[in-house]
Amino acid sequence: MFKKITILGAMLSLVACSSVPKNESSTTAPTQNITIPQQVVLSTKKVLGLEDRIWQLVELTRSANIGKIQDGAFINFEDATMSMKGSTGCNRLMSDYKVHEKILRMSNIASTKIFCPSGGIVQEALFIDALNDTRAWRIDGTHLYLMDEKNTVLAVFEVQ
Repeated sequence: MFKKITILGAMLSLVACSSVPKNESSTTAPTQNITIPQQVVLSTKKVLGLEDRIWQLVELTRSANIGKIQDGAFINFEDATMSMKGSTGCNRLMSDYKVHEKILRMSNIASTKIFCPSGGIVQEALFIDALNDTRAWRIDGTHLYLMDEKNTVLAVFEVQ
């Protein structure tokens, strides 16, 4: 008999807690249509972030052949590990990085040492120098600009 009373009491407690009396109002707000004032302009432009995307190298400003970048050179800043990975167009590339607002600093830059065709070795050296000298960054549209301490552009990338 005690079991039956306990089970019945528990069931009544659950029902009492889950019901709202008819004369009391519910604590949930009624659904309303939200209108946006005409003065507010919503942007359709997608805002790109630095991290967790592939940035394809399109220009090294210190190069004598500015318009001739070998295919396959890219970087990817991985937010979860705070590491940068990529390719020089010939060798794999990796480093640690720190970013704070518009300040960017890479450290422990390393690459594999596979033989590169004639122009690849020059591009690789200039690319690594640009990464070593980077102190700032900015994104304009779909392009990432890496800059030195004087805000001189060192390298330009395009999001992939």
